[in-house]
Amino acid sequence: MSLQLGIIGMPNVGKSTLLNALTHAGAEASNYPFCTIEKNVGVVVIDDPRQRALAEVLQPKEVIPAHIEFVDIAGLVKGASQGAGLGNKFLGHIRNVDAVAHVVRCFADENVTHVDGRIDPLADLEIVDTELLLGDLETLERFGEKIRNRAKANPKEAQHDLERIARMTEMVRQGRPLRLLDLGEEERGWAREFGLLSAKPMMVIANVDEHDLTGGDWVGKLREKLGSASPVLPVSVKIEEELAQLAPEERDLFVAELGLSGTGLQRVIEAGRQLLGLITFYTIANEKLQAWLIPAGTAAPKAAGKIHTDMERGFIRMETMSVADLLQYKTRAELHKHGLVRTEGHDYLVRDGDVCQILFNR
Repeated sequence: MSLQLGIIGMPNVGKSTLLNALTHAGAEASNYPFCTIEKNVGVVVIDDPRQRALAEVLQPKEVIPAHIEFVDIAGLVKGASQGAGLGNKFLGHIRNVDAVAHVVRCFADENVTHVDGRIDPLADLEIVDTELLLGDLETLERFGEKIRNRAKANPKEAQHDLERIARMTEMVRQGRPLRLLDLGEEERGWAREFGLLSAKPMMVIANVDEHDLTGGDWVGKLREKLGSASPVLPVSVKIEEELAQLAPEERDLFVAELGLSGTGLQRVIEAGRQLLGLITFYTIANEKLQAWLIPAGTAAPKAAGKIHTDMERGFIRMETMSVADLLQYKTRAELHKHGLVRTEGHDYLVRDGDVCQILFNR
């Protein structure tokens, strides 16, 4: 499973430039609105020290890391939910991603125009959020109408669904994103199935001035508005462009000199993992060591299904070891000797750092 992160925001806030810096994707980045019309996709492998250490011990013929897909989506303007700008094309692209990174501009530059002629990240945030909510309202009303039609044949069965739809619709009407609502399992299923936009986990990337990497008052105001639900990451897109041109050793030195906890890419990936509650497990098969991202609390058959649907359907059991134990004892035989190879069944919840072999009926 790859993590797919949609980069959204107003035109000319630095989305395509950020994508290029993070992924070397080569997306066009120019100083005019709607420079990005079709979505651009960049793929980045996730640097994983545990997997590197495992590879040194196991010496597999092939090492396949987990990866993240960044999707740069065309800039959104006020009225997009009614077709303004690129309208429904923009909203449609967002429906398919796992989480969104909302880029807002927190710097002034007379050489880079703003579609509304001003710098106000809070206003930009509100415009985009409003369009996502309006898109959700239309979806919920359409879905509610289908349930009401179904209720004519079986009103009792449809009652609970109508109540849930009413609760979600009321929240959207109040201007509150669905990600703030404690959704039940069925409601989460609807959110995924119908691509409810405001239900998607969101981080905000504050594109800050290269001379003020904290973002100053703007970042403070964004954090105050969003609270703990959506992390705000100050990132200087201009500096990330420079970092992308450096060799890894030089990049690490530059990041340390700037006093940053990591590159923008490293911080965005970690924020994405936390937003989606993802863990990493590893498989060893056919002399191939591969890393996989899954949500925490995933049962063994579902985890196997991320590798191949046949493995979920025919799941028998999972033999699992921990990365720490394998790094300490080096071989499967030694782990067996110390009783550190576990056999787990259908109810086992895969843990972060599990190294697994999956047995299944073909």
